[in-house]
Amino acid sequence: MPLPDFATDERLVTDSEKVAFEAFDRLVAAKSGDGLSVAAIAFADSLGSPGEFKQYAQGRMADRLARIDHLLKVYRENTELLVHKTWVEKSDEKRKERLIEEILAFEREFREGAVKASFRRFVLLCHSIAHLLFGSQSRADDFLSYAFRIDPKLGLFFWFVEELEEQVRAESGPDELLTMETVIGMYILSCF
Repeated sequence: MPLPDFATDERLVTDSEKVAFEAFDRLVAAKSGDGLSVAAIAFADSLGSPGEFKQYAQGRMADRLARIDHLLKVYRENTELLVHKTWVEKSDEKRKERLIEEILAFEREFREGAVKASFRRFVLLCHSIAHLLFGSQSRADDFLSYAFRIDPKLGLFFWFVEELEEQVRAESGPDELLTMETVIGMYILSCF
């Protein structure tokens, strides 16, 4: 997939961030198995701390599941804290309450192994978090460019969310890929 126009502007994105686009292409192409975990690590390393994501993608299954379970807990706690600490207009207070409910529903679905449902809900949560942080700007046509100007890794994260949104619309992707992408998303949000 080609890089978005704004992502080729070297003033906005470094070579290391461009690596993320290539790693994501490999991730989606791999779909499962060792290729998936290697590509997932490369992509997550480009957005988080290099070497840190490997614990969620490789190793003994029991160990990985325990680490992912802990990541899910950290993600929920950090996201809830973000929602509670974000100031909003009085009219948006109900939106914050619904967002907390959605976070809990996502956690429940993910734990129950409802891959497609939790994947869809995760994408919606990311959009809701963007709206909470950036208001109506998060729905503007130039939001990704705006996010890249704030911070290239933030821009890459929201580009990633847009790519996940495309998968939701197309109802595509095997469960192993969707699960890995969800774990990557939780990891990245936990790193910010």
